[in-house]
Amino acid sequence: MRQFASAAIAAVMMVGGAVRAEAQQPSVQQVFDKYATAVGGRDAWRPVTGRSEKGTANVTFAGLTGSYERHSALPNKTRQIIDLGVVKIDQGFDGEKGWVDQGQGISPMPDEQAKEMAVPNADGAAFLDPSRYAKSAVVGKETFEGAEAWKLELTSKAGRTITEYFDVSTGLRLGTVTTTPMGAQTAIYKDYKTFDGKKVPTTLVQRNGQGDVILTSETVTFGTPDAALFKHP
Repeated sequence: MRQFASAAIAAVMMVGGAVRAEAQQPSVQQVFDKYATAVGGRDAWRPVTGRSEKGTANVTFAGLTGSYERHSALPNKTRQIIDLGVVKIDQGFDGEKGWVDQGQGISPMPDEQAKEMAVPNADGAAFLDPSRYAKSAVVGKETFEGAEAWKLELTSKAGRTITEYFDVSTGLRLGTVTTTPMGAQTAIYKDYKTFDGKKVPTTLVQRNGQGDVILTSETVTFGTPDAALFKHP
C-alpha cells in the first residue's frame, strides 16, 4: 500500500510539474501584450501615421559604409535607400506596386514580397496585434543572440512563414527569421531607444548567407513623410 501511495504521489508531482511548466509558457497574445508595453504601449503607437529613420549603413562582408534612410506611411507605403557611394540600393512600395534598384536599374519587387507589402495596416499599432497573422503559436524558449527568448512560429496572411523571438525578461522583440525563395533571412533588433515616448531598435542587423548588413538609426521622427518619397521612380 505504501509503495502504491508513493507511486501515486510521484505521478501527481510529475503531472503537477508539467502543468506548472505549461502554465509558465505565455500565449501569443500575452507575448504581444508584453511587447506592446515594452515599446511604450498601444495607445502611444496607435496615432502614428508614419515614421522616418536616418543613419548609417555598414555592409560588413564587402567593407562598404554609407548612409541609410527608411520611411513608412499608413496604410502600406515604404521606401528604403542605402547609399554606399559606389552603389545606391533603392526599394519601395507605393501602396499598389513595389520596385527594387540595386544599382543596375529599376525592376519590379518580387511578387512574394510585394504581396506581403500590400497588406494594409489599420493604424500605427498594427504591428503589435497578433491577429494580423493567419496562424500563430508559442513553441517554447530558445537562446537568441545570447538572450533567453520566447520563440513564436507565425504565418502571415500573405502566406509567408516567420519565426520571431521575444526577450523573456524585457518583452522586446529580438529577431525575426523569414523564409523566402532565396533562403532564410534573419533580422536582429538591438539598441532600443525611446523617441517621443515610443521605444524602437536603433540597430538592425540583416543577416544572410554572405554576411551582415548593419543599419544604424541616428534620428527617428514620427509623422507622415512627404508623399513624393513614395512615388514610383
